[in-house]
Formats: sequence, structure tokens, C-alpha cells
Amino acid sequence: MPVLAMLLATLLWSSSVVGSKLAVAALAVTEVAAGRFLFAAGLLWLLVLATRRRAGLNRVGRRPLLMGLLDPGLVSLFMIWGLSHTVAVNVAVFWSLMPLLMPILARVFLHERLQLSIMLGAALAFAGTMLLVWHQSDLGRGSLFGDALAMAGVLCACANALVARRVAQTRAEPMVVTAYQMSMAIVVAALAFIAIERPARPLQGFDTDMSLLILYLGAVATAGPFLLYNFALRHLTVGRISLFPALVGPLAIPMAAVFLGETVTPTDLAAVLLVMAGVALPSLWAHPAVPRLWPRRGGPPLPARPVYHPGELPPEPALGDLADRPLRALRFVVFDTETTGLRPSHGDRIVQIAGLRVDRNGIHADDGFDSLVNPGRTIPPASIRFHRITDDMVADAPGAAAVLPKFHAYCGGDILVAHNAAFDMAFLSLQEDTSGVRFDQPVLCTLLLSAVLCRREHDHRLDAIAGRFGIDVTDRHTAAGDARVTAAVFVKLLDLAEEQGVRTLGDALRISRKARRFRRMQRQF
Repeated sequence: MPVLAMLLATLLWSSSVVGSKLAVAALAVTEVAAGRFLFAAGLLWLLVLATRRRAGLNRVGRRPLLMGLLDPGLVSLFMIWGLSHTVAVNVAVFWSLMPLLMPILARVFLHERLQLSIMLGAALAFAGTMLLVWHQSDLGRGSLFGDALAMAGVLCACANALVARRVAQTRAEPMVVTAYQMSMAIVVAALAFIAIERPARPLQGFDTDMSLLILYLGAVATAGPFLLYNFALRHLTVGRISLFPALVGPLAIPMAAVFLGETVTPTDLAAVLLVMAGVALPSLWAHPAVPRLWPRRGGPPLPARPVYHPGELPPEPALGDLADRPLRALRFVVFDTETTGLRPSHGDRIVQIAGLRVDRNGIHADDGFDSLVNPGRTIPPASIRFHRITDDMVADAPGAAAVLPKFHAYCGGDILVAHNAAFDMAFLSLQEDTSGVRFDQPVLCTLLLSAVLCRREHDHRLDAIAGRFGIDVTDRHTAAGDARVTAAVFVKLLDLAEEQGVRTLGDALRISRKARRFRRMQRQF
């Protein structure tokens, strides 16, 4: 759904480029911008009122106002001003610089991981951009001044994306955020209208056709894509989302040819194909039908793991002094298991277990535990397709009687953490007689914590939570890989818990019990 939202947003932005070029032929730049924002803000506030969204500024914070100042405020002014000095194709393709800039900026300011597929896609998009701009310049179209204005707009859009990602991570309502964003953009356009442009005869170019065009630019081509963009930022990283603006150029070119009469040459089409290939590369890279450059264990990407309905944790031990200990002062072991199946009470057993230590200093990647486990039974083909662990791989591995005491010693007195912890703890509990150890320390479940701390979200699978937090998911469906992702999610949830007044271990266990709907489903384990 977020990918479809960004594709639709890109289509609307492309139509905005062509529509704005038509509008500036009859109106002043600031008139076009102010008209767009007035219609966009009006529509969004009507929707906010109609849907009874909670829209207090103290609830969403001031960042949406900064977003409105940057984009669409300054971005639209720079872009529309640039359109009055250069061709629409040049302005459109300058957006293709964003995929090259944004992953790097997101790494620096948001600590998002640089993904190889995104950087390769960005390089292709950039190559297409340079080819198209070079060809337009060679044809004598465009101007350096107009291109510089377009570049200034791109930089403002990059800054806005960083701020917007932070806002999206706070779970702010996208419709309310976008309404404030458009309202601030009106202020920017009005100030530019009064202090900079000062048209000699304001609004002279407004006739029926122009009014309808501005209505479309505001209500559809401005409010629509920004609302979709703010929604998508809740689920996709800045690096991934930045690839989509590169499609503005390819989509705007046929529109410019039809509505503006601008020429499209074979070189333009070749550049378009490069840009489109760059945008598509990350999706193709992740598709199961396409071999990886570095396949995991010699196999293709794994299919999605079945959705386990989370349930109730085992009875909590007496916490004693631990209940009042701040979460930041505790040490945790975040762990995950891979198994022969989903029914521990029906004979399924552990085939791999891994853990990572987490404390106030973060995740200790160099202090981990990872071991294959001989389950003492065959591994069903359906399970092998998920975790790629075969009977041959565990044939010489130690059994649970040898591995679990070592894992128990590794954990020591640390608090256990897992995603859908009831599932993993059921396997550990059923092996108590075999292993001779009991995991009786407190247990936190990232799924239950997410269900309460992120109550507005409906999807609390590990992949979905990681996506909302901008966490890169790698080595999925290996115990070590899942433990790493869960640890990163847990660190983010600790920050969110602190913001919501959840500071002690007792507080965290208490709010976990509020996820009643999920806890009732535990009986299957």
C-alpha cells in the first residue's frame, strides 16, 4: 500500500509540473502558489473536520509548520519561478537528484542504513537525469538561472523529507499534518506575493479556465500527493521513498508533449528508461524471482513467515526490586528461535536459537549467542522453505540438552525480550526437563509493547514495526537476523515508552497486559 501511494503521488506531482507551467503563462508565480495552497488547505481542513480528527497543534507539534515552510512553501516558489525561466522537462528531471542525495542525508541525520540496491538505483536515476539535462542544454532549451532555482527547490524538498520522517515516526495523523503543512505554505506564498513579486495587476489572469486549473493544482495535485507522501513515510525509509520523485520526469515528459507541445527525442526516452530502471531496481532486488548477488545459504530470498497470533506471556516471576528499576538501568537479552513448526505442544522443537545483549549503551553486536540445535526429529519441508535449515545442517549440531544450558548461562540474570515472546518461551518451557534449566526471569514482548505504545497502528508484525521505525530488515527468518531486527525495534520502543511515561520494568510489564486482544490468542501455543 505505501508503494502504491507513492506511485499515485508521483503521478499527481508530474501533472502539477505541467499544470504549473500552463498557469505561470497567465499568472504571477506567487499567485499560482498561493492559489494552490488555499485550495489544498481548505480541502484538507474540511476533511479533518468531517472525519473529526484531533487537530490541536500541541498534539502534532510544530514540525508540520517547518515542513510547510520548506515543502510545498519554498519548494513550490522555487519550482514555479524556475518554470518561468526554463522548460518543464528540466524542472521535472531535477527531482531525479533526490535519490542520490536522500539516502546519504538520511544516513547522516536519521541513521538509516545505506542499502546497496537503493544506491545502485540512485546512480541509475542520476545518470538518466544528467543525460536528459545535457540533451536539453545541447538543444538550447532551458537556462542556468532556471535550473539553479529548480536545484534550490530540490534541496528544500530533501530537508523536508528528513523532518517529515521524524514526524511520521511520532505516529502523527497524516491528514492533520498535511493540513498544517498547507496552511504554513499559504503564509510563505502570501509573504512572497507582498514582499517580493508585487504584481502590477494582481489576479488579472484569473478567468474560468484558469480558476479550474488552480483548483485542480491545489485540491488534487497538491493536497493529494502530500497526503499520500506523509502516509507512506510512516512505512518506508527516506532512502526508499526518495527514489519515487525520480519518476516525475518520465511521467511529466509525455504530459509536456501533449499539453505544452514540447518535443520528446529518442535521447529523452533513453534517459527516461534509465531513471525508471533506477526506481524499479530496489523492488526487483527484493523480489523472490530475481537471484541475489549474495544469496543467503545459496538460496533465493525467503517467503514471508506466517503471522503468529501473539498471546499471553508465561506467569511473571516475583519482580522484587526489579519492578522499580528504570528500563535504562537494566540489561536485556533479545532472542529468537527457529523451529520445526508452529506447535510446540504437538512435538515441534527448536532448530536454532540466537540472542543479542542490549543495555543503556545500545546493542552489543559483538556479544551475541547463535547456535543450531538438533531437534531429534525430521524438519518438515514447509519449515525448511522458511528458515532454510535442513536435516543435514543440524545432523552434527548439539541437542537442546547441550545448547539451552549454554544459552541460559549467556542470559544470566538479564531480562529476556522477544517478538511474540509467548511463542519462543513455549519452546523453552517445554525443554526444561531435557535441558535441566528454567528461564524464569522477566520477559518483555516487543509485539505487545508495540500494540500499546503504537495503538493507532493495526499491523504489529516484526517487518511492519521495523518499517515504521526505518529499520533495515536483513537475514529474515534466521534466529540471528530476527534477533538483530527485534533488538533494533526494542531500542526504538524504549525511546517511545520513555516519551509516554513508561520508565520502569514494572511499568513496561503493566502496559503489556493491556494488549488483551492479543494475549487471549496465546492458547494455541
